[in-house]
Amino acid sequence: MKNTVSVIVNYHNGEKYLENCIKSILNQNYKDFEVILWDNASTDNSKKITEKFKDKRIKYFRHPTKENLYKARNRAIEVSSGKFIAFLDSDDWWEENYLSSREKFFSDSKIDFLYCNTNIFYEKKQKKKLYRKFKLPCGKIFSNLSKDYFIIISGVIFKREIFKKYGNFNQNYNILGDYDYIMKISKLCNAHATNLPLLNYRIHENNFLKLHSQLFYEEYKDWYERTEKEKNPDFFENKDYLMNKLINLEIRFLLKNKKKNISILLKILNHKIFKEKIKLLILFFLPKSFFKYIRK
Repeated sequence: MKNTVSVIVNYHNGEKYLENCIKSILNQNYKDFEVILWDNASTDNSKKITEKFKDKRIKYFRHPTKENLYKARNRAIEVSSGKFIAFLDSDDWWEENYLSSREKFFSDSKIDFLYCNTNIFYEKKQKKKLYRKFKLPCGKIFSNLSKDYFIIISGVIFKREIFKKYGNFNQNYNILGDYDYIMKISKLCNAHATNLPLLNYRIHENNFLKLHSQLFYEEYKDWYERTEKEKNPDFFENKDYLMNKLINLEIRFLLKNKKKNISILLKILNHKIFKEKIKLLILFFLPKSFFKYIRK
């Protein structure tokens, strides 16, 4: 098998950005790839957009009913044939050297997956911002990701063997599947980082994560509790950092829902992260009128 990269684009009603996404793939300097367009039961003009492209490397699939993202990702993996697998969400795009700049690492048996830095593109302001300004780590990076998660799935190239060995995405998640998978393999596999921002990640009003912040909290809480039960030493070495993230999400959940949930509060107060306890206590007991005042 050659060093063919299977580029998987999963989308549902992606007409607004899909053309730009596909163009960024076809404009790659590195040409040995196939494009798997996986249409998750779109009802907009996405199909018409894909029909504009006559490139033989494009393979179009459409599922008749809408499924969650990770079922769609897994189905697309099964029909792909490349030695490497990359994902690009339909509202994001790559720089033209996204693939070519990592080609020299494709034959390195010590590297299991590649990731890169990212430009965050704020659509409303029409501005870009570098996602991470520190040197990105290589090797087994679970500990690094526990302290500060810095990988976006559209910036990752996986060896196919990873999915054969460790399985596909967890289909029980609707929003956390990327995080769950990256965290799992980061304990077991070697990563290589490129500090160049080769991915452009678009922030817009319809970002799934932005629209479903409560779902992210619920799924992260599930991930934390499930991973804790596995009793993996990597988890327990970094438990405080991972708990800190859960606490921050719980604080946001409490404030957004305006609920003084005693069970969540007591759980947080039992943890040793003092600063977060104080923050929560202050926010918890402030009157609602205060929040109305600061919004003005």
